Amino acid sequence: MVMSQLILFVVIHSIVFGIAGYFIGEQRQIGAIAGGFLCLVLGIIGLIIVLVSRRKEVLPFNMQILHYKDLFDKGVITEAEYNHLKGRLIEHQ
Repeated sequence: MVMSQLILFVVIHSIVFGIAGYFIGEQRQIGAIAGGFLCLVLGIIGLIIVLVSRRKEVLPFNMQILHYKDLFDKGVITEAEYNHLKGRLIEHQ
């Protein structure tokens, strides 16, 4: 009885930390998959690693559009790529 409870605790513990690591890692440069995996395997240590990783830089909507327009004007990206990036940005708004 005690062994089955211990196994259940470990499984639930891993799942909870894995999910937390996934969603926290999604907002960080480490990424969702790596964050989830670290927390799943290492538990609280993995969560600490994910929490101290760098956050993703998120530019405001108008700054991202201006950045894409600048890349297009400089010839770094094509008009089709510019329209695709702009459309994706508008979709996520």
